[in-house]
Amino acid sequence: MNRYLVLSFDDGPIQDKRFVELLNKYNIPATFNLNSGLENFVWYYENKTPIKRIKFDECLELYNNHEIASHTVNHPFLTDLDEHELIHQVGDDATTLSKIFNREITSFAVPFTACNEREIEIIKNRTPIKAIRLSKFTNKSDFSVPADNYHFMCNSYYNNPDIYEHILEFSKNTLDKSIFIIVGHSYEFEVLNEWDKIENLIKYIKTFDSFEVVTFKDAIKKLRE
Repeated sequence: MNRYLVLSFDDGPIQDKRFVELLNKYNIPATFNLNSGLENFVWYYENKTPIKRIKFDECLELYNNHEIASHTVNHPFLTDLDEHELIHQVGDDATTLSKIFNREITSFAVPFTACNEREIEIIKNRTPIKAIRLSKFTNKSDFSVPADNYHFMCNSYYNNPDIYEHILEFSKNTLDKSIFIIVGHSYEFEVLNEWDKIENLIKYIKTFDSFEVVTFKDAIKKLRE
């Protein structure tokens, strides 16, 4: 079996606590993309609902069964940054997260969608990052593996109306090696009242034995073997 499904969730909001409990309940690993410089930042969803971030010193063991990846220090548009600032945002974020959680950080998820080859090359050559999850989406039904580790794209948002059909199609694809990356933010389960939706999705994923659910880092390791 060379089919791998990845759950990749951004930003580290306080709702990650409940989400991790849910994942652990079903023994499902995920990748959490964190910003080391936004612990005290409050963002307002649709300018009205406050979204707070996890305090790292209170949650050092929260992600124990999951991957932690870089998501930049404070979530800028990468294409707006000069080389020095880009290295700081990505490289220093990975280094800081590594020190906080006492583990190696080698994956990176792009904030927003803007990321061109200039940014990819700088991240590849000037930071500890060994793999990038872009925030762009593949064409539907494209489960192929990119030629290198710096151009992985997303396949589906967790609440896409056709995600069940999409996963079923992935489970039957005939590629030698394939990947399906589901993305989102755990605060959406709260503000959109979709905790049941994500739990039902996890239950659905668990019904398959034709693919393996792994972290982004582990998927790449397995795909490159």
